[in-house]
Amino acid sequence: MTKLGFAFNFNIQRCEIEVGDEKRIIDEGYRPLLDLFVKYGLKADFFLSGFTSELLQKMDPELLEDIKHHVGKELELGTYTYTHPIPQLLIPKEFSMQMEKGMELDRSILGVETKGFLPPEFAFSQEMGEVLYDQGIDWFVALSSQVQKGLQKAGIVQDPYIPCKVDLGSGKSLLVVPAIYQLPDTPQRFFKLMMKGLLPVDTVIEGIKKFAELHPDGVLLLKRDGETIFIDKFNSGFEGTLAVMDEFIEKISKLDIVEPIWISEALSSREALAVISLPDYLGNTNIETFTSGAAQAIWDLTQEVRNKILEAEKAGKDPAIIKKAWEYLMLSHNSDGRIGYWFSEWNPGEHTVAPGRRQFVEDNLQAALNLLN
Repeated sequence: MTKLGFAFNFNIQRCEIEVGDEKRIIDEGYRPLLDLFVKYGLKADFFLSGFTSELLQKMDPELLEDIKHHVGKELELGTYTYTHPIPQLLIPKEFSMQMEKGMELDRSILGVETKGFLPPEFAFSQEMGEVLYDQGIDWFVALSSQVQKGLQKAGIVQDPYIPCKVDLGSGKSLLVVPAIYQLPDTPQRFFKLMMKGLLPVDTVIEGIKKFAELHPDGVLLLKRDGETIFIDKFNSGFEGTLAVMDEFIEKISKLDIVEPIWISEALSSREALAVISLPDYLGNTNIETFTSGAAQAIWDLTQEVRNKILEAEKAGKDPAIIKKAWEYLMLSHNSDGRIGYWFSEWNPGEHTVAPGRRQFVEDNLQAALNLLN
């Protein structure tokens, strides 16, 4: 039977939302999402950035406790870096620090030892894989199209919706779980289109049924932002977002052709996995989004700060100052505050950055620079 999972990433530093106004996301996005999965008894994997956990602890500790209470019932938790950077813009040391800090907060705030990772924008590289392995990650999520490329390169004929083992060399490996962006007889990004009221729920349900017929041994993993109920309404102006999600989850809960699972269960049920190498993938957004146009000044300053920190380390300068400078740089990494222009065939220019969100990035970069100077 086809196994059905949900992966929701939580990045409370949304570009459109001013710093200090995140409670709107919590009340209109996170709380309704949790309540729906509890209401219908379905399973989901939540991947919270460390910064999101910190802010939930301050702004809505009750919701945070509810999330923790439902772990092992409706939820399992994975990790999602500290401040949601664009991984391909980081050097390995920075990515390692992002992972380490995020997992540290998973332990101290969420009370879990996270073993699964959902990469921002589905980005993956060999260097990232080595960092994940060294940080104690067991598995990560990738697009099924990337898994398919790995299978083809290895000459393996296998359903691309079945998890695989990614060989990193030197005896290191990670498990990879494929996620889907398109169902049979539906357009790409069907989940997002449905949430914006542009695709009927029943069309998606029929797509799930057809997927189950075509891939009886596969994993159907649906990925979406944890903010989805709020942010899709906020961006599109469509007022029926919560009702759409309620209808969708209710109808899925009644399907007898899929088995709701957590990602860990999809992995534990597999005895022998195909071994592949996964091609590097820069992610679902263009680098120019964060390095050119209105984003170029921030990107140039980021490189200046990074280089100064590395130079200070080589020169043996005060470790306390260097540590603090790295902390400021990590806070500035958040991709949502760095968007210049949204280069997207799907919806160009969709995202605009709130002034305070941009200022947060700039202030942390400047704070690091001031320390180093």
